Amino acid sequence: MNFDFAAAIAARPASDTASLIRHYGNPKGPGWSAAPGSGPSWFNPSPTWKRQNAVLIPLAQLPGFPPCPYGKLRGVTMHRLVAPIFLATWLLTHERGQTRHLRTFDGSAAYRHMGHNPRRDLSVHAFLAAVDFDAVWNGYGVPLERMQIDKEFVRTWEECGWTWGGRWTGEFADGMHFQWTDPVPGVRLAEWQDAARHPTTPLIVKPRPEVPLSQGYLYGPARSPDMAPTGDWVSIAVDGSGVPLVDAQGHARTVVFDEARARAKGLVK
Repeated sequence: MNFDFAAAIAARPASDTASLIRHYGNPKGPGWSAAPGSGPSWFNPSPTWKRQNAVLIPLAQLPGFPPCPYGKLRGVTMHRLVAPIFLATWLLTHERGQTRHLRTFDGSAAYRHMGHNPRRDLSVHAFLAAVDFDAVWNGYGVPLERMQIDKEFVRTWEECGWTWGGRWTGEFADGMHFQWTDPVPGVRLAEWQDAARHPTTPLIVKPRPEVPLSQGYLYGPARSPDMAPTGDWVSIAVDGSGVPLVDAQGHARTVVFDEARARAKGLVK
């Protein structure tokens, strides 16, 4: 898969609330409401904002994705601007063999304030621009040396431009957390943070000689660059472990077909 991480990083918003609202819109826009059953820091987002921005990435597009301990998972809900970045990062991490070290996926969409405190700013989760993994082993305040999330996985995500909460300190340390914003000011970063900004960084998934022959296909509705449905369907060839097969240029082997063929394959009920 060939994805322009450098361009995505260049367009990434700062981490303050005003910058997040300018970039992602305001989930507390017209029509938002309190969610008393979930606690004072939680809310129901603006229906218009949610309809225009929330995108579900199906599990079929996320090979090797870990289970969710809170119930059956259909996919990962992200902001439409973050969804292609998340997908490209996941596929690269999977290609590097790092996703197998994860134990749980602990959520993305969470319409609440930071630290579950209504007096603090909105959480980046409320903008659908953050994800959590392995929460039980990497809770709030766990220091870096005790965090039990795979550090090679973390490195790839930081290279791709994600801000990792494990770099924060004290009570704000949050080793489960990754968000699509510029790094928080004043935080000491890893030397490889945003490495994909540099053209020489080899972050394109390359075809591997040892990849086995295709064992099947992943199917799903085709979408335009802004994640809107096109009405067509697409198949992606995958190997026996679910990794997309790529050509000499690093592009996934895909076939686009119309709804009539999708019905014939039993993909449309």
